[in-house]
Amino acid sequence: MRNLQGLILGAEQPLSGHRFLVPRAQEQAAKFAALIEAQGGEAVCIPTIEIVPPVSWAPLDLAMRDLDEFDILILTSTNGVEAFFERLFENNQYIGVLTMLQVVAFGPKTAEALRENRIRPNLVPEDHRAEGVVAELLKQGVAGKRILYPRAELARPYIIEQLTAAGAEVVAPIAYRTLMPEENATQIRAELADGKLDAICLSSPSTFNNLLEMLGADARELLAGTRLFSIGPQTSEAIRTQGYQVDLEPERWTLDSLVQAMVGYYSK
Repeated sequence: MRNLQGLILGAEQPLSGHRFLVPRAQEQAAKFAALIEAQGGEAVCIPTIEIVPPVSWAPLDLAMRDLDEFDILILTSTNGVEAFFERLFENNQYIGVLTMLQVVAFGPKTAEALRENRIRPNLVPEDHRAEGVVAELLKQGVAGKRILYPRAELARPYIIEQLTAAGAEVVAPIAYRTLMPEENATQIRAELADGKLDAICLSSPSTFNNLLEMLGADARELLAGTRLFSIGPQTSEAIRTQGYQVDLEPERWTLDSLVQAMVGYYSK
């Protein structure tokens, strides 16, 4: 049907005939799959990560009750935004207190998630990595500032270490954790063994590291005929650290940009 639609329109869609594994968390895979399918590709959504709450909400809830004592709020992902506002309302905190803080967002998707909650970020650095955010904050100075940084359990310590060294007090409660859904390993192995996947679209280091763990000793053999597409530098570093080649990385580190890069890749 997809091929017929392409002929009716006068040309094949750019990703027609290509199948892509999307190992994002289940609640986040649909949007990315829709972008792929809009270009004629087939998205096979089998998560290698699962987003779950922290073991305890107590540290984040305590920070929520003292929001007016912070100067800066750093949110690094849509998962962080979702967890933050869930606890904000659970603790009956007034959303207007956020206008007193400088709100920092990692990248356009995190900024969009904030706007959906009626909060406009004050700072969205061009460099979406921790390094880019820290660099912008150090330019303006953080000595004596109290910074709230709700984070993933496995987040790198870079932000905490660098801002603390610059004189800030960083409160960094865990907002969410990522787990590996081991029950999906058999299905992923079968897809790779079948040899009909063109590429795996990786959106975080965790998606790749968990994939390798799920594939076990057969990982290199199973991945031999499949390209690895990365959303950005941190994910690419994780791939290369494990001895694999990154076949595609977009200039801008968003899912939309990754799909556009995929279109260019298969249009050559």
